[in-house]
Amino acid sequence: MGKRGLWFGLSVLVLAGCGLISSPPINNPFGLEGKQTSVTLAASSQATGSLNLNATFNDQSLNLPATPSGFNYTLAISNVSFSGSGCPASLPASVNVTMSVNLTVSDSPSTGPRQAQASAQNVSFTLTQSGSGYTVGNITGGTLSFSNLGTLLDILQNGGPNTASLSGTINTSSNPDLAGCTMTITWGGGQGVLRF
Repeated sequence: MGKRGLWFGLSVLVLAGCGLISSPPINNPFGLEGKQTSVTLAASSQATGSLNLNATFNDQSLNLPATPSGFNYTLAISNVSFSGSGCPASLPASVNVTMSVNLTVSDSPSTGPRQAQASAQNVSFTLTQSGSGYTVGNITGGTLSFSNLGTLLDILQNGGPNTASLSGTINTSSNPDLAGCTMTITWGGGQGVLRF
């Protein structure tokens, strides 16, 4: 190995040791793409509701070059619509949404069930009316970090079929108010990134 190759190799090791290297994005790591959640919005100071979603996905090969120091997952929402007899006759042109989200990833290998969890408490985004639905913009706070990384990596790579369970609360703010509507969220796959 020449001096240039040795220098590059040492640089990679130093950057990895500092947690500055990330994997290429892993698209749809938890099988959420295209899944839908329907939330009934109840009357409150803001129209609010609870979300629940389960998705199944298979093990995958991550080809890890080193031991990861973290795994971040960024939520994605591809579309939102509102329907139901309790909705206003004319839906608002824009809606502000905040939500808290908990994500549990689990499986049940022969050695017994295991799970890894992550949460985000201050996710916010805007909805802009587009035809019969709404486009999603300005998502902030939608990155979830898993603390029990070793368990998560075991679940993702071996042990058979896996389950991702998403739960949380949603608040909407708009004029007119959307209390009484059913809010249907179509999720995107999102991206996972391993840090080294």
